[in-house]
Amino acid sequence: MPKSSKTSKQMDDEFKFLQGGTLPESDVKRHLAELKQKLSSEFNEKTALRQQAAKYASQIASPAEAPDSAKATQAIKGLRQFTEKLSKRKLAAPRKLIVPPIWWGTYTLRFTPYYSALGTYDLGTIQSETGDPTVSVTGDDDLGQLSCSVATNYESPSSATAFNMMGVYFKPIFSQATVRVSFDSEIAFYWYVNSIKNKEAISEAQGLIELYQYDGAFLQPALRRGAFLGWAEVGLNSLDFDIVSEAGPTWSLEAPVNSSYWYFVVISLSCSATGTGWPGSLAGANATVTVPSITVTVTANQVLQNA
Repeated sequence: MPKSSKTSKQMDDEFKFLQGGTLPESDVKRHLAELKQKLSSEFNEKTALRQQAAKYASQIASPAEAPDSAKATQAIKGLRQFTEKLSKRKLAAPRKLIVPPIWWGTYTLRFTPYYSALGTYDLGTIQSETGDPTVSVTGDDDLGQLSCSVATNYESPSSATAFNMMGVYFKPIFSQATVRVSFDSEIAFYWYVNSIKNKEAISEAQGLIELYQYDGAFLQPALRRGAFLGWAEVGLNSLDFDIVSEAGPTWSLEAPVNSSYWYFVVISLSCSATGTGWPGSLAGANATVTVPSITVTVTANQVLQNA
């Protein structure tokens, strides 16, 4: 007698149960739009601060200004105010968890493309842009792939940052548990910085895996964060570049989770480049990461009770 096997529907139903159910697509898009807006706001705040700080620093160091000039004095005061503002920033207090009854055991969810069929998402955006650089950002659920590219303008000063993210969500079936999130990767990237006449060229990129808790809003900061790609290259009176294409290692992170909440695994990629035009400085950043699978393993915590 032939052995019985699970039907595709039975497997889908079992997966959805272990995933904690599925959220309506409209809700997922709204939740991630809120997260993207939050991250963009934080990025823009940091960028504005760094740009103003750089302006102050140039006024202090400018050979055309005497060290005790009005501009230099104001710049020194402005930089100190930045430090004072950062030193007064407060950390958010941890939230208390309401713990339901405990189950025991472990289970694993393995998400593979086509990702959106399993309640995943991808979002791309150009976070900032000045001048007229060449910039693009794409996401492909079919391949589980993120890409971003920035190249500065040859004729005039320009800069841009492109940002993209994708991932999966789940809700643990255990009240107190530890989750281990991992993914394999295939990475390809290139960057260049070309500078003459003391004009800086800057190329940057960063790839992150983050785990967010969601209970009507995304708990900030991320529960866990790890970098799987990154560079920050500054060229001054030099030409430098690199080209890489490789199968990346398996990246992972662990964090405590609770069955009261949804959790979003976010894999993000960003590229930035800044240049003054030629003759002067040019820069480029281009990166692609392909994620063949995302694995989520949930293990119930063993809680010792007093006798």
